[in-house]
Parts: sequence; structure tokens; C-alpha cells
Amino acid sequence: MRSETVRCADLADELAATEELLLALPVRAHVAQCLRCQAELANYRRLRRTMRSLVQGTAPIDESLEEEILVALDRYDERLLRRVPARAAATLGGLAAAAGVIALATRQRRGARLAG
Repeated sequence: MRSETVRCADLADELAATEELLLALPVRAHVAQCLRCQAELANYRRLRRTMRSLVQGTAPIDESLEEEILVALDRYDERLLRRVPARAAATLGGLAAAAGVIALATRQRRGARLAG
């Protein structure tokens, strides 16, 4: 019983690194009889399948996720919550840019009036 456990532990790396059909014949014979190794192989098969599906598709991303993570990190670090949400910052940035454009246009118009 003890030698089978050691053998299973020795096979774990090979089961993780190799597709089932590429396993050596003695390993395949052991897996065919060992329920523990069959379960391990099934877990790796499921993991590979999940990883392939992640590569092929894109996961939907919640827009508020970044903000929630940053707030949670601030709480964990016991910082004061002074974070401005990304949409609010973008809106404020846009308003500031528009105010700058208006100020420049007004200044140029005033300079043209004084020169003319």
C-alpha cells in the first residue's frame, strides 16, 4: 500500500505535464488501475479544457470592478477613502479641458479686440 502511494506521488508531475494519450505505457497501465491517479488525471483534463476555453473566448468585464478592488484595497490598508470614481474623474477632466478652451478663446478674442 505504501509503495503505491509513493508511485502515485511520483506520477503527479507527469500526469500534469502530459496529455493522457502521450503517457508512457507503464504509466497508462497504472492509471487504468489506480482510482487516485484517474481522479488526478480527470482534474488536469478539466483544467486544460477550462484554460483552452479562456484562450478562445473573452470574459465579460464589469466596468465597476476596478473601482471596487481599489476601494477594498484602501479599506484593507486602512487608508481614507478619497478615491474619485473613474467616470467622475473623466467627466471632471473633460469639463476642465472645456473650460481651458473657453478661456483661451476668450483671451484670443480680447487680444484681437485690443489690437484692432
